[in-house]
Amino acid sequence: MTRDKKVLVVGGGGRCHAIVDALSRSPQVAKIWCAPGNAGIGLQAENVPLKDTDVAGLLKFAQEQGIDLTVVGPEAALSVGIVDAFRAAGLRIFGHTRAATRIESSKEFAKVLMDKYGIPTAAYRSFDGFEEALAYVNARPFPAVLKYDGLAAGKGVVIAANAAEAEAALRSMLLDETFGKGRVVVEDFLTGPEFSFMAFVDGERVYPMPLSQDHKRAFDGDRGPNTGGMGAYTGLPFITEEDRAFAQKEILEAAAKAMVAEGCPLSGVLYGGLMKTPDGVKVIEFNARFGDPETEVVLPLLESDIYDIFSAVAEGRPAAQPVWRNAVTLGVVLASKGYPGSYPKGFEIQGVEDVDARVYHMGTKLDGGRLLTNGGRVMMVVTEGADIRAAREKVYAELAKVRCDALFFRRDIAHWALDGKLLDGKALSGSIKEDLRERIGKLEVKYGRKPSLAVIIVGNNPASQVYVRNKVKTAIYLGMNSRLITMAEDVSEAALLEMIDHLNRDPELDGILVQLPLPKQINEARVIDAIAKEKDVDGFHPLNVADLWLGRPCTVPCTPKGILRLIDESGIDLQGKTAVVVGRSNIVGKPVAKLLLDRNATVIIAHSRTKDLKSVTLQADVLVVAVGKQNVVTGDMVKPGAVVIDVGMNRDAEGRLCGDVDYTEARLRASWITPVPGGVGPMTIAMLMENTVECFLARMDSK
Repeated sequence: MTRDKKVLVVGGGGRCHAIVDALSRSPQVAKIWCAPGNAGIGLQAENVPLKDTDVAGLLKFAQEQGIDLTVVGPEAALSVGIVDAFRAAGLRIFGHTRAATRIESSKEFAKVLMDKYGIPTAAYRSFDGFEEALAYVNARPFPAVLKYDGLAAGKGVVIAANAAEAEAALRSMLLDETFGKGRVVVEDFLTGPEFSFMAFVDGERVYPMPLSQDHKRAFDGDRGPNTGGMGAYTGLPFITEEDRAFAQKEILEAAAKAMVAEGCPLSGVLYGGLMKTPDGVKVIEFNARFGDPETEVVLPLLESDIYDIFSAVAEGRPAAQPVWRNAVTLGVVLASKGYPGSYPKGFEIQGVEDVDARVYHMGTKLDGGRLLTNGGRVMMVVTEGADIRAAREKVYAELAKVRCDALFFRRDIAHWALDGKLLDGKALSGSIKEDLRERIGKLEVKYGRKPSLAVIIVGNNPASQVYVRNKVKTAIYLGMNSRLITMAEDVSEAALLEMIDHLNRDPELDGILVQLPLPKQINEARVIDAIAKEKDVDGFHPLNVADLWLGRPCTVPCTPKGILRLIDESGIDLQGKTAVVVGRSNIVGKPVAKLLLDRNATVIIAHSRTKDLKSVTLQADVLVVAVGKQNVVTGDMVKPGAVVIDVGMNRDAEGRLCGDVDYTEARLRASWITPVPGGVGPMTIAMLMENTVECFLARMDSK
């Protein structure tokens, strides 16, 4: 094979650096130019000072240099018709025509296409009038997804949590014309983990690439503003082979056939921005080019000659199926401090030459031999490993070698893959407690006293002791009055009931809690029944449970109340969804079922010994398991994309904490899952405190 091919790559960021890097491994390519390129690309190609949208200048350059193949990176070049111009001049070019690029450049075109050809996506409507759009959004549930119908440099999508945010976004897009004059697409909000599925496409021929997932938010914990992407990885454990096969056939291949039928066939890369929802994999968006930063983690796995693939697609002839290495890649972006807002440039970067990994430059420049920052996202370090954990450990070790005080990076790339997308009870309960603390301070000023809680514990059960002390400690932190009453293991039932009667009659006490379980000599039902209904902050009293089912005012049991708050955190709309509750207790199972029914979900209550329990749990869009038996629900019993709430707290043979659900396997299939521990437990305590405040207010208002 002769190394004599000349290639021009159009673009200049990290995506184009990865394309140049892949082309440099081809045994056919002798010379690569990149327009405009960057400092890192300049080490593997010759940079050309031409803008990626300068079609006339790029065409002239390609003709003068005798370029064999041009590869287009960014969407801006495709949208101005670079492919049309090159083909009209008889030059080979990899990329979509201007007409085909509409699958990205027009959100409305893409939605109409998907609707017409049955490609799964969120329901939508399009508007060009501000008042009409605002009225539609306000008449529907929030959050709402608002998309500017055109290219907006990745900033044209807003997820509005409320009416105020929706109005501001619509005003910006339709009245202020921030991105230019255009329409707005309003979509239903979908829930579930997002992932990227790219493929080389030529007409109806689709050559899939490995799946990847990027991280859009600027800061750890998926917090902060959206960015162009702060990192990405391959080897997604939460996507099954069935998910991947469905996405290839029903989304990518279906879209390719649809574009042929519409008379604008694809001839480049089709990027599917997808989501694994409780209702299956659906399209969030299509792009008409390589994704960024996904390209930087996908192309390093390619073992085939990429020049052969690019050439076949450019010529419209079949290509051999690409061969991909069986490994995992993970990349982390180093960005300028201040990004994605304003940021200074020109800071020196040292230590890059010591990094034992691929380094793709995004926004750098050379000045007298010094490497300087020259953009928001500056570079991306990419490593490879046998699994995600190995790749992740290596990449952060290599990042430590890069020295520049003006850069920052996320330290939790691929955390979903390692830890699941968690419904973090600790974090949510923390925010609830802070709100309660502020509220209690105001109540003391208004009523002249604080809410007061009494907690009774009988015996020395270690787990109960820890739980009770956490409850008392939380009450003190919030500013409540709290009493901890300890009674011996051998205390009589009569003595305990006498103590409860005394607390019931105490005018300064608002809430009573008896920690369960109780010693065998005490009838728990009698104890629960003995607590005054108006002071039953746990919500276990039979009259409270009855009022819950009858729809009358009552104290909602703490754990079910916390479970619903966690489910709300996932963003799932329960209306029309199927919820399965495994466990039929009056304390958790039945109250949870009632709360779910109140949200218009279809609810199934099952026993842990229900015949063929798997067939029941696999129906669940929301699965709540409250049994107290280790691994009663295994991973294969979880519907892909489900929200999983594990209420159980057990210990395995080695004494380690575990739950009712096999967390290790279930998290690979769930879209959201509670950890063990740290899921429901902290929420139960937070809801207990909230119930105490509500009991306090009810007593104050009745005076």
